[in-house]
Amino acid sequence: MTTHPLALSVADAYLGLVDAAVPGFVEALYLVGSAAMGDFRPPLSDVDFVAVSPARPGAGETAALAKVHAGLALDREIPALDGIYLTWDDLRAGPFAIPSGPCVKQGRFLSSGCHDRHPLTWSVLGASAVTVRGPLCAGTGLWRGPADLERWALARIDEHRGSWLEPDPGSDAEPPATEAVERTVLGMCRLHYILSTRVVPSKSDAGLYGLITFQPEWHRIIDEALRIRREPEAASLYGTPAERRRDALAFARLVADDAYALGFGRGG
Repeated sequence: MTTHPLALSVADAYLGLVDAAVPGFVEALYLVGSAAMGDFRPPLSDVDFVAVSPARPGAGETAALAKVHAGLALDREIPALDGIYLTWDDLRAGPFAIPSGPCVKQGRFLSSGCHDRHPLTWSVLGASAVTVRGPLCAGTGLWRGPADLERWALARIDEHRGSWLEPDPGSDAEPPATEAVERTVLGMCRLHYILSTRVVPSKSDAGLYGLITFQPEWHRIIDEALRIRREPEAASLYGTPAERRRDALAFARLVADDAYALGFGRGG
């Protein structure tokens, strides 16, 4: 699978800066997310990464990393670089056995308090990560936990149930933004796919799975989410944002209920 050249150029720019600022610190760099799954869609997609170092950064290294990411964030012509910093021991221990640590969210470096270490990242690392630097993940003793991936997906559905899945779709709340529709519809298809297969798909593949799995009455909102992701300049399939919001939330509820039953039906 060919990696999008823009994603690779962002990774190369990052390595050039980080090597100059903290020589020898980043021993491996892996691309995950859409860039690793052949679904990178600028300007919608970020470049998701996992950087691996021999040890956790000290105060000086942390300050240098913050400057590197601040510099990259100034270039509005390139996608945001988002990801986490791990050690080799972290890769082997898995997401539940390691402390929170440095990460980058929407291009902003955070030195601590990052809890977004979850089984999805390790699953993608083992299945489809793009190795920009370092050994292939298969040779690192990478932690694997398919049952934990399923439990993570169920927990994500629980989070949705307590937020945007609960309001009445006929309320006067603001309709979800265009990108939020894409994230909601394809994200729920993705969680259902994970619970069905214990495999992490790309967002586009999750949408195609949704077209196969769910009744034709839901195809318009799935096709709309795929349009937003693949052809954002094309005309919407909906006459009004409110109508699209109604269908997006109704579909999300349906998928959540079905995925929830699927997960617990298998003892999740």
